[in-house]
Amino acid sequence: MISHLSLTKTDTVSPSISLQTDSNGFEFLIIEHDKLSAALTLHGGHLIHFQKTGQQPIIWLSKSAIFDKNKAIRGGVPICWPWFGPAGPELGEGLPAHGFARTSKWALDNVQESVEGVIIDLKLNSNNETLKLWPYEFELTLQITLNEQLKLELITENKSDLPLTYRSALHTYLNISAPEAIHLSGLNKQFYNSLNNKCLETGDTTLLIDQAIDSIYKKANTEIMLKDQQFQQTLTIVNTGNDSEVVWSPWVEGAAAFADMPDNGYQTMLCIESAITQGDGQQVKAGEKHSLTTLIK
Repeated sequence: MISHLSLTKTDTVSPSISLQTDSNGFEFLIIEHDKLSAALTLHGGHLIHFQKTGQQPIIWLSKSAIFDKNKAIRGGVPICWPWFGPAGPELGEGLPAHGFARTSKWALDNVQESVEGVIIDLKLNSNNETLKLWPYEFELTLQITLNEQLKLELITENKSDLPLTYRSALHTYLNISAPEAIHLSGLNKQFYNSLNNKCLETGDTTLLIDQAIDSIYKKANTEIMLKDQQFQQTLTIVNTGNDSEVVWSPWVEGAAAFADMPDNGYQTMLCIESAITQGDGQQVKAGEKHSLTTLIK
């Protein structure tokens, strides 16, 4: 999924992990392990590729993705935080959609490597720029576990003296063979349809993808299963710390409207997101932590 990128190695982090850059100096962490390959960017704390050796990639990246330090990356797992969608009116106007974490520079904090895979910790801390956008001090940790499974755990630690409330999503773009080959099951029956004025609707727990979808499902009561008949594989998705799952495909018109997605890009991706979107969001008391997680196996 990243073979189209032209990268140059600049440093070695561990036996399987190297720091590489493109011609514009954009930084990538490249993981080349016996059991898997993966890639992420410190910009946005953004996983852009994960593939177990000998299998299809699990994570989708747009071939037209723009790697710009001021923009979010199309594909992978963007980190929507500390709000999902537009910021609430109490925070003011002109704030970036889906928060600032996905366009901030994260720091590599720790790497653990074994014969089974790697665990990478990235951190983002509040600073003068974030405090202009959101008036809380915080430490945000993204722990990425790459082995037979893919696990992303986003840990919000409140460093302020007052409680904070946040909304978030692990905006996971999954790689699929074709929409008509997909059978999705395990969803909650109730969902808010963003393509119908966010009306609360009731559907089935199974879903076939044959048109644009942008729905916020109430939290699933069981594991979510994505069966791909052409790839002959089933992904099991387990989300924790969330109150909802977002399912999104831009379909024909949506893909054509994106400068950073090929017109046929919708045919090979489907977003299933572990999210906090309901009510007032997730409160974290002063000095405490909350984790939002997605596990894909």
